[in-house]
Amino acid sequence: MPDRRLVRRLNLHFSLLWALYWLGWAALWGYLSVFLLHRGFTNSQIGLVSSCALLLPIVVQPALASLTDRDSRFTGRRLAMVLTALSMVCGGAVWLVDNSAVCAVLLVVIGVALTAIAPYFNAMSMDFVLRGLDVDFGASRSCGSVSYAATSLVMGALLERFTPTLVLPVFLISFAALFLALLLFRYPLPALSVGEAKIAPTVLSNAALLRHYPRFTLLLVACFLLMGSQNAITTYMIHIADKVGGGETATGTAYFISGLMEMPAMLLFARVRRKVSLKTLMMLCAVAFVVRAAAFLLAGSTIAMYAACSVQFFAYAVLAISTVYYVTEEIDTANQVKGQALIYTASSGIGAAFGSLMGGRLLDLGGANAMLTFCILSGCAGAAVMALTLYGRRKTPPHPTSSSYDPERR
Repeated sequence: MPDRRLVRRLNLHFSLLWALYWLGWAALWGYLSVFLLHRGFTNSQIGLVSSCALLLPIVVQPALASLTDRDSRFTGRRLAMVLTALSMVCGGAVWLVDNSAVCAVLLVVIGVALTAIAPYFNAMSMDFVLRGLDVDFGASRSCGSVSYAATSLVMGALLERFTPTLVLPVFLISFAALFLALLLFRYPLPALSVGEAKIAPTVLSNAALLRHYPRFTLLLVACFLLMGSQNAITTYMIHIADKVGGGETATGTAYFISGLMEMPAMLLFARVRRKVSLKTLMMLCAVAFVVRAAAFLLAGSTIAMYAACSVQFFAYAVLAISTVYYVTEEIDTANQVKGQALIYTASSGIGAAFGSLMGGRLLDLGGANAMLTFCILSGCAGAAVMALTLYGRRKTPPHPTSSSYDPERR
């Protein structure tokens, strides 16, 4: 059974890609504040670096995705390799250069590259799913969550004993391994079915794609609002821990529990989806964001805070997987990479920046409870837009076709 052997190899390779990617992310970006404080940055400067890194992908990521959809030379794998190599070069420069301004610029470039890489992994997986191979995206992605959780825990312990610059060699080693794994990712794509090959959709611009798929546009708004709630909590977990009488140890444990809870949800996603519709799963996860924020607001002890972290099983873990499948099912084959990139930009880019900025401001004005109230309201708004996205009555017009479309271009 060659297909079965191929699927097994693909699942293992994708698991490796996600594990190495999140290892590097957790090592450097997860401890960005610790590293930059060591380099003499103020909290305001750290916030500026983080916000720029999250917002610049709004321009960069859709442009790169459009390039991938339009030109067969710029495959997702190749661009992921370029971005990985760019991250390594900038990381090495940060390690060697002691100038604060140069360091800030290089870290912004790394942050943009990190945000831009993940949608290519999504699109690479879905390329095989579209061609009938049962690649288990959820299981592979769960390896990234486990890697993130474990790295966060280990790095926290290491940084108590060693200098914060340790984050750089760990990041460089993980991304060197990631580059090698991408280099060795050479699997031929099976041909599309005859029906798929005959329907030759054109490659749309970003604006045209949003006009053509109004439901998808609403989904971007929902992801923006839900991730605003998610990221405010994640970024300022230390303040929630302080609220319940915890500290840095409790914060690290909270991150570990959140990351660990994503694994079973992602592993079980494919099995659950055979019995529960994608719409139902997406709606339930949107409601879970509200429950999660409310649980943090009501928490009065570290145990209650840890219990709130466990809701990650139903919230972000399900959203991260279900939106990838939604794009695969709702967006035509010529615009898959662009669709994945827009989802990632709206959630992990704009939404995350929105949550960080609003959360920080509200913490200064009213403390952790004010910030968590915002998280509940943002989650409620996101759930409402998600309901409109999934159950509203809107029809998508026929897609323009082009005889020049090549279904095997990636």
